[in-house]
Amino acid sequence: MDHDVKEKYLQAGKIGKMALDYAQSLIEPGALFYDVAEKTEAFIRDNGALPSFPVNLSINNEAAHYTPYENDKKKFKTGDLVKVDLGAMIDGYMSDNATTVEVGNTGKFSDLIDATREALNNAIKMIRPGIELYNIGNTIADTINSYGFNPVKNLGGHGINRYDLHSEIFIPNYNDGNGERLKIDKVIAVEPFASTGIGMIHNGMPGNIYIVEETRIDKNEEIYKNFNTIPFAERWVAKLMPDYKEYIRKKLNERYISAFPVLKEHKNSYISQAEHTIMVLSDEIIVTTK
Repeated sequence: MDHDVKEKYLQAGKIGKMALDYAQSLIEPGALFYDVAEKTEAFIRDNGALPSFPVNLSINNEAAHYTPYENDKKKFKTGDLVKVDLGAMIDGYMSDNATTVEVGNTGKFSDLIDATREALNNAIKMIRPGIELYNIGNTIADTINSYGFNPVKNLGGHGINRYDLHSEIFIPNYNDGNGERLKIDKVIAVEPFASTGIGMIHNGMPGNIYIVEETRIDKNEEIYKNFNTIPFAERWVAKLMPDYKEYIRKKLNERYISAFPVLKEHKNSYISQAEHTIMVLSDEIIVTTK
């Protein structure tokens, strides 16, 4: 891997880790989702990077993709199980990391949170060039099952390329039989999800996150000039133009952009998540967000 590219990935990982720690410190009963997201994204920018994607603050049976909308008044409540997922980007080179926080720290979900943390750590110990992807998934599932929970089977880790957060490979959270081998000079995100439910998510309503469709790119469009091909939030567009809602509606109708749905388990289940970004090099494995 080119030295300058490696350094940008490392710096993105360092800032992403700092931002994740900062976001956790802001989450408490009564705090606004909006304030946590805005302050954390400002923290990333103040440290010399850009967000890889909008800060995700998904609670309880939500696995991913909720970010607050402009002027969102939603507040955290004691007992909420919050998946905090975020990343930092340097010149298009990104990090992606996540953790799970129980608001108020009642201890009710300690085992569920520990299940994904341990699954992630066990998976990282296995990572090396040439390993078959199903072996990583098998380790994740075995660890989560040992705590009495189910891995979420239709979510998993992914490759990371420049300006491309979810690229090429899919890293399963169970043994899906995928014999593809991990190659050198790859950057990946490993992200176990554990569920008290059946371990399958479905699409809910849009979560205020959008992305430019790569087949429709118009480099003169304001959103492409500002966000390239990374996911962006309604909140971000609101800072660019006063008629942001109409603009987003128009671009959705034109299919220039698409919306990310909030990903959910069934109503009475709870989900935890843990995630790190990892560089797979010929001579070393580097967790950039640790």
